[in-house]
Amino acid sequence: MIYDITRPLSPRTAVFPGDVPVQIAPTMRMQNGDPCNVTALTLSAHAGTHVDAPRHYSDEGCGVDAIPLDVLIGPARVISLTVGPAITIADLQRALSGVPFPSRLLVHTLASEQSGDAWSSDFPNFAPEAAEWLGANGLRLIGTDAPSVDPADSKDLPAHKAFLRYGVFILENICLRDVPDGDYQLIALPLRLVGGDAAPARAVLVTR
Repeated sequence: MIYDITRPLSPRTAVFPGDVPVQIAPTMRMQNGDPCNVTALTLSAHAGTHVDAPRHYSDEGCGVDAIPLDVLIGPARVISLTVGPAITIADLQRALSGVPFPSRLLVHTLASEQSGDAWSSDFPNFAPEAAEWLGANGLRLIGTDAPSVDPADSKDLPAHKAFLRYGVFILENICLRDVPDGDYQLIALPLRLVGGDAAPARAVLVTR
């Protein structure tokens, strides 16, 4: 079975306050006598489901086009947490008790139940020490159904930077509604934007 965990992109898609909104504008239309239909896109690289690159929170970090593909494709574990606002080490330890520590972890919270068309700054995020703990245990990729791993009003992005110190890549704004907890094969491929600080991604889970 395949679960599409990508949030749809449309002009209604909510973006971080101050980000460029999603615009989808026709430039050619067959109904107007053009030979084919062509559309122009304008959007933030962080709109909808996207992969953050280290370049997003470090000028020395790699761009999204340089993220190793073997990080973005491979076994992943989905866990559900009804916590907040900050996800703690204790929350993660309880959810991962009795299972091998995953290399890719996707966290399902109440954010998955919220519409992608309405902005809310009250979303679950990671306590910096929880991000440190995940990285220290060998995590390679963290996925969240929230717009960010840090609080919406964070200025110094401590969770982003903790993941960076351990080489953990970040997949944000997925939707895990109706996805049971368990083990899957993750495929989350961002657009190959040269030097990009992020890029929209199509993310799917395949039952193993």
